[in-house]
Amino acid sequence: MKMSFVFLLLGFFLIMAHDSGATVPDPHPVSCCFKFFSGKIPPQHILNMKQTDRQCAQQGFIVSTPKFSRLCVRENPKKPNSL
Repeated sequence: MKMSFVFLLLGFFLIMAHDSGATVPDPHPVSCCFKFFSGKIPPQHILNMKQTDRQCAQQGFIVSTPKFSRLCVRENPKKPNSL
């Protein structure tokens, strides 16, 4: 009788510990960049481009090409108008 009570209590605590650690996954994970590609990417090689989330410390774009599935790049600075 005592052993069944111990196993019942142990099972209860295991279930409670498992359920209390459950978290709801974020439906929109945050996409941030920490290292940025400094080279040039030809526009015809860009397959997809997505802006990093506003919550990120550094803003930029996540670019995919045929060779790389994820490249982080910064926005090109605007060139001054030439006269």
